[in-house]
This record gives sequence, structure tokens and C-alpha cells, in this order.
Amino acid sequence: MAMQKITIEPVTRIEGHAKVTIHMDDKGNVERAIFHVNEFRGFEKFCEGRMFFEMPSITPRICGICPVSHHLAAAKAGDAVAGSPPPRPASLLRELMHMGQIIQSHGMHFFELAGPDLLLGFDADPAIRNVVGLIQADAGLALKAVNLRKYGQEIIKTLGG
Repeated sequence: MAMQKITIEPVTRIEGHAKVTIHMDDKGNVERAIFHVNEFRGFEKFCEGRMFFEMPSITPRICGICPVSHHLAAAKAGDAVAGSPPPRPASLLRELMHMGQIIQSHGMHFFELAGPDLLLGFDADPAIRNVVGLIQADAGLALKAVNLRKYGQEIIKTLGG
């Protein structure tokens, strides 16, 4: 029997676009699995030649899920380039804003991406193993999930505008 190849495309329940290719031997054992990231945004090239102080405004567009993380990373890199660390209160505000991003992002990941599989079960009918199915199964939990994301967004909005 020849080696088998299984391709899973698209990979769902992730923040982005990807596929997985699994190569199995003639006994059905996995010989190798490859995770392919299919996205190329080209931000590296877009940023070349720009002034470092432009980066915190440009890099948040890399990702719609975690723009604050990209913004803060660019600001931190700019601080290093300038040789000027921010004052302690500014660092603490940045950290708090990042915590808001983590709350928002993790809330979305757990409840909207992984939640249907984890909470409804992997053997649940795929037609209902989704966000709508989760809402139908437990509307109260779904509302808590929305509010968790809202709290994270409110922290970001309060600190970053």
C-alpha cells in the first residue's frame, strides 16, 4: 500500500487561515504532519523605509483580532530605537491595555472558536457545533462570553481611545 496523504483545508477555529497536510505510512501511522500558514500580508515590505514613529499606526492593521498587541510591540520597538524607555506610569498603562487585549482575544478564542467543540462535544453534529448552536444550548453562557469580550474592549477603549 502506498503512503496516504490527508489534507485538511481550511483549518477552522483559528485566528487566521491555514491548512494541515498529514502523511501516513502504509499501516496508517502518521509519518509527518505539516501546518501551512496560507496568509502572506507583506507588512514587512510595507514597513521598510518608514519612520519608526509611524509603525504603531500601521502595524495594528496586521490582524483584526489582536491590533493592540501589534500596536504595543511597535511602540516598544520604537522606544528601543529612540533609546528612550517610557515612564513607569506609561509602561503600566500599556500593560493594562495589553491585558484588555488578552481578555478580549481569549474570550473570543475560547467561546467563539474553540467553545463549540469543547462545550458541545467533538461528536456533536457539525451542523450545530458552532456559535449559533452554543447560543441555543446555553444563551446565558453565550451572553457571558459576549460581555467578557466587551470588558476587554472597554479597557482598550478607555486607555487607548
